[in-house]
Amino acid sequence: MSDRTKSRQCAPVMICPDCTEEVRNTAPTAWGLSWNRPDYSHQDGSELCPDYSTSPNDPEVRRPLQPVVFVSLAVLSPA
Repeated sequence: MSDRTKSRQCAPVMICPDCTEEVRNTAPTAWGLSWNRPDYSHQDGSELCPDYSTSPNDPEVRRPLQPVVFVSLAVLSPA
């Protein structure tokens, strides 16, 4: 695993796009084994924030959001 404490290092961080919490690359602890289990969860093991727009015809269906890569602007901008 790369060390993100070094200055000017561009290490990607996966975050939840809704709450901006860093995510982990493991399934949520509350989900049982299934074919459609999410691949990512919050640091506390809970599923990522819900995405209600995945099924506009059925408001009861919701899926967790997909994480996004976050790179600090300080890393990208010249010193």
